[in-house]
Parts: sequence; structure tokens; C-alpha cells
Amino acid sequence: MALVRLLRPAKEIDEEGVDSIDVPAAVVCVICGRGDCPGCYEERTGASGVIAIIPWERPQPAWPARFFATVQATTRGAEGFFCALPDGSVSPAFRFALLAEILAVGSTAAVLAPLAVLSVPGLLLRFVSNGTTREAVGLSTLVGVVGFTVLLVVAHAVHGLALGPTASRTRALRLGLYGCGWDFGSSPAGVVAATFAGGIRASLSLVVTSVTAPARAIEAALDGVFHLERDAAQKAKRRAMRIAMSICVPAVAVILALIGMTALFVR
Repeated sequence: MALVRLLRPAKEIDEEGVDSIDVPAAVVCVICGRGDCPGCYEERTGASGVIAIIPWERPQPAWPARFFATVQATTRGAEGFFCALPDGSVSPAFRFALLAEILAVGSTAAVLAPLAVLSVPGLLLRFVSNGTTREAVGLSTLVGVVGFTVLLVVAHAVHGLALGPTASRTRALRLGLYGCGWDFGSSPAGVVAATFAGGIRASLSLVVTSVTAPARAIEAALDGVFHLERDAAQKAKRRAMRIAMSICVPAVAVILALIGMTALFVR
């Protein structure tokens, strides 16, 4: 039976060095999640092999529930998630990052595109009456969504690699890619998902924790994953930010230029 051993709670040690509390480690089946499972017929494990830590890499439940649970873990539970992030395959982390950014960027574009149409004098009338104008707006929006989605996924991956050059590349990549959950949590799509799941208060909480998650997650990763001392950690953070910004700033300019060219030259 495929079993996963969860993290064992820390023991409380009395003054004589004797355990005052000894809680046995939990063991659950990776297929059904039961502790008393007699053995599922088909053994399956997630890509990382540590199903209990990353909901996205569990075989069950359905992907929307696993996706949102992972977003919650990367934002509200950022310290614990990124401190204990295991090594493993990059492909599930990449799929999570791509989905998170498509939803985040796409939902943001769905809000900003109508505002842009309304803010340009005369554009709304042309948009309603002219098919070419509608095509130009639609293609410009698509260029923006694709461009910024690719940029954000790459930027997160590069930031993870730059943050932990001494760690394994796969682990550093996974750390960066799972950071895309922060973008989804602060996006219109994240607000809608959290509101549907827990109401307005839950959506506000997700936005706030998504904004503060990067700083908390990076500190936890530098300590728990990369094991850097304070001075080395500060240098690693500054280096990673410089490298990420050196990619993002020119890339944003290129994407905005492509959006403008698409809007102006579509006939």
C-alpha cells in the first residue's frame, strides 16, 4: 500500500529531557486518504512523492479543489508551505503555475479591457458599430493575456532559481513556480473563487494574504529549504530581485508595444 508519512509534531521536552507528549506520526493512504486503509488496489503517488504537503499533487479530489487548496497553502499558509516544500518533478508545478497565471491574467484582462474601451473617447461607439474595432480590441487583449502569462511564469521560475543557486534546480524551480499562487490569490479570479468558497470576508482575507505572501514565503524558503544565514539570505533576496526585474522591465515594455501595435495595425 502506498503510504505517506506526515510531519511528526514537535515533542515537548521537560526539564529532565523526558518527552512529556509523544504523538505518533500519522500515516495515510495516498489514494483514499484514510488512515485505516487496508490497501488500495492501484497504487499511485503524486509527482513529488509527498502528497500530504502539496494538495495539487494529490491524485484526488478533482483538480479545481486541489488547485484552490494549493493557492490557499501558498498564500495563507505560505510560511509552512515554502519552508517544507519538497524536491520532485517540475511538471506538476509548471502546470499549476500556468493555470494560475492564465486565470489571474485572463480575469484581470476581463476587467481592464472594458475599462479601456470606456476610457478612450469615441472608442465605445466604434466598438459597438465596427467589427474591425472589435477585432482589434479582442486581438490586443489576447496578446496581452498570452504575453503577461508567459512573462509571469518565466519570472517566477527565474526568481526561484536565482533565490537558491546552491539548492537543486528542480527544487528551486518548484519553489518559484508554486509562487504563482500569489498572483491568482490577488486577481479577480481569486476574489471570485474565494467569495464562492467562503464569502466576502474570505475573499478579502485571500487578497491580503496574497499580497504579503511573497515576503513571508521567501523568508521561510531561505531558512527551511536553502538553509542560508541572515546575511547570505539578504544577499540572495537582493540578487534574485535584480535578476527577475532585469527580465520583467524590458519584457513588459515589449508586451505593451505589441498590444499597441496590434490595436493600431489590425485592419
